[in-house]
Order: sequence, then structure tokens, then C-alpha cells
Amino acid sequence: MPTSQLLGEYLTFVPTPQQVDHFKVDMRTLNPTLLRDSIREGVKVQALQQIPVHEQRMVIHRIYTRKVKEFSSIYPFVFAVENGLRSVLADYLEERFGRMDWWVLIRNARQNGQAYTAFPNILGTPVNPAFVKAVWRVFDNMVNPQHVKDVTGNNKSDEFYYCLTLGELWRIMEADWVLIRDMFAPDAVLGFTFTKTMFIDTMRVIKETRNELFHSNPIKDRKKIVEACERILNGLQFHLGDYDADLGAATYVRVPSAVVRQARHVIPAR
Repeated sequence: MPTSQLLGEYLTFVPTPQQVDHFKVDMRTLNPTLLRDSIREGVKVQALQQIPVHEQRMVIHRIYTRKVKEFSSIYPFVFAVENGLRSVLADYLEERFGRMDWWVLIRNARQNGQAYTAFPNILGTPVNPAFVKAVWRVFDNMVNPQHVKDVTGNNKSDEFYYCLTLGELWRIMEADWVLIRDMFAPDAVLGFTFTKTMFIDTMRVIKETRNELFHSNPIKDRKKIVEACERILNGLQFHLGDYDADLGAATYVRVPSAVVRQARHVIPAR
């Protein structure tokens, strides 16, 4: 249903030409999906209690702002997952391979014309060929000049991990689940069997959410996303509930706006 038609269901008055102009600004400036969802919610509120005429647009904006805040609240969870996986994987593979810069061996082999199949093990630790291939592909696809510079040369450490996208992290980890599984807490501690299939399904939810966030698309099923983030973080000894509580209690200094509101500023509604 078009946004204008939804507005027609919501409003209990005939808007003035100026009010029509304000609603037009809303429709061309605000996120269309969030705006439509806000109007639909306003219709439900209107059914329960009459909203005064002069407050009807303002109520829509209040609902919209709340939805933006809900949308924004997901980012710290995705941030925690991505950074947690990156850091824990670096330490874990250092323990398994005996060197933080084990990835340099694959980098050098690729530069010397070898194939990824030349690595049945890394420094004596057996690895799935798919694991080596996933690392190999990172170098194949690396185009960011800063990333290329970071992983080039001697005396390397964990630089490789900070060049990985979330998708590349995911592919490397799923490529050898036998190797990676012990990076997470045991099944007996988690209370469920953390299988490769569960890991893949969980990461798919998180990666899709990250993409939606960075393309400013509304998040529909927040419960599913929070559960996915918690599943990963719990396995990394990271308590999402306490983290969320700390986020809620944290205060910070807001950067003040320098522009004085004028009559031409019609968003947000006042």
C-alpha cells in the first residue's frame, strides 16, 4: 500500500496545504519502510485512543525515531561478534599452529607459484585443503592498497586478520570445523551441540544483518538477530546480557548541533 494511502487511513483530519507539504517532505526524506511501519503503528494507536489533530504527525515521528533507535541498537551486537571472532581466531590459531604469522607461509607459497594443495598441514598441524583455499582466496581478492601493504614484508603478526571481511572470517572458519570447533566453549557448557550447520546458519543471519545495517535497511526480526549474536558471543565467553545492560547504562558526551532550527526545518516534527 502506498505511503500516502496509509496516511489517509491514519489521519482524522484534512491537512492544510502546508501540512501536506510537510508530509511530502517526510515521504521523500525518511526511510520509506520505517515510515510506513510507523504509520501502521500509528493506525493501531489511533484505534485505541484518539490522537489530537495537532499531534498526529508528531506521533508518527516519535514512533519513527523509536524504530531508528531499535535499528541502531543492533549494531553494537554485530560489532561485538565481528571483533570477537577476529581477535579470538587470531589467538586460537596461534596456539594451534605455534605462530601468529602462520598465514605468511601461504602468502609466500602463492607468490612463489605454488598451489594451495601444497599444504596438507600448517607447521605440523593437519588442515583441511578448504581451509588453505579460503585463506588463499583472501590474498587473491585483496585489492585495498592499505591491506596489501599491511600483509606485505617481514616481521608480521596479526595484520592478516584485520584485512578480513566478516564473510572471509566466516569462510575460513567453516572451511575446517574440526580445527575451529574448539575455539568455542564445549557443548556441555553451552547446553547444545554446536555443529557446523548451526554455525553456518548463525553466521548467515549475522552477515545479512550487517549488510542491512550498512545499507541503512530496517531490521525486521530483532529477536532472531540477538539470538544469533548471543550464540556466537556465548561460545566466546562473552555475556551479551551484561554487555547490553552496560550499553544501556553508559553515558557519553554528545556532539552538539551547530545549526539553529528555522522555519524551513520540518523534520523532526515539532
